[in-house]
Amino acid sequence: MTDYEKLIQHHMSNICPDYPKYSPIGKVYYENKKHYEGYYWFYETDNFVVDISDFFIKKDFIETDSHYFKQHILLVNNYIISGSGEWLNPYETIEPFSMFIMDTTSPFKRYLLHGNSRFLGVGIKFKQKMVEDYIKKTGEEDFNISTIFFGTQNYMTQPISKLSKEIIDCRLTGEEAKLFFEEKADEWLSIAIDAYKEHQDRKELSFEDQNGIENVARYIEDHYPFDIPQDLLESIAAMGGTKLKETFKKVYHMSITEFTQRKRMNIAENLLLTTDFDSKDIAKAIGYNSASRFSTLFKRYKGISPTEFRNQKKEVSIKTPFT
Repeated sequence: MTDYEKLIQHHMSNICPDYPKYSPIGKVYYENKKHYEGYYWFYETDNFVVDISDFFIKKDFIETDSHYFKQHILLVNNYIISGSGEWLNPYETIEPFSMFIMDTTSPFKRYLLHGNSRFLGVGIKFKQKMVEDYIKKTGEEDFNISTIFFGTQNYMTQPISKLSKEIIDCRLTGEEAKLFFEEKADEWLSIAIDAYKEHQDRKELSFEDQNGIENVARYIEDHYPFDIPQDLLESIAAMGGTKLKETFKKVYHMSITEFTQRKRMNIAENLLLTTDFDSKDIAKAIGYNSASRFSTLFKRYKGISPTEFRNQKKEVSIKTPFT
């Protein structure tokens, strides 16, 4: 047993040797506590830990101490598929389709996870050895891995989303599985570094353009249920239509339409978990007249239908979370 697994056993006491949902090369632990219930799968090497966190958060709780990672992990890097909460210092939203990053060498950032929500995240925890080996191999002595990940977290979500799904879907065993996860860890690191280089090489936006695009994003987040006219967004950004579309995609790495849809699906996820509204009512609440259109988009972004998602909540109540 590794030191990392001993660390996990301090927080999760029940090992599940035959859990079929994830790759059998890893290990799965289950825990049911006051604030959360669910599964943690991980596969560890000398260079990294790849893991999947799959929990139902019963009650709001604030994580106040994650320094226990410091002896084993350099950088925690998770892609959030489903989740609701906030970083508290400084304040920042934790939501689906975003990155959850912690540098264990820096002062710990406290975070709050909201009750009655699902947290599903796929991540790579990089060890010091992997970072040192990468720098030695590439000669990138000036690279600060922490700076790279924090500086690119808004630009990585689309490629990391695809990579995360591949990790969840993997059922390989033996040497094939080992090679697969080594490739995915390398790919995850490469995505961050390539995004950083691209961002550094890109011409910086003017303060006015950056501010204009951020105002557009905030307006959409506050008015997501409505059909917002294009000319209104152009006025908010003080840009013409073509420049607005190109600049918005440069900043957020997605179109305005996708940004709006993702916001709506995040709200829908919360409504499915916290209300008894049917799909038709939820569709109307987030801006769709068609329940089938809502269902199609929800499955595109969340991977399952609204009905399947809500059924997972019911399974938690009978002590079989997310199986």
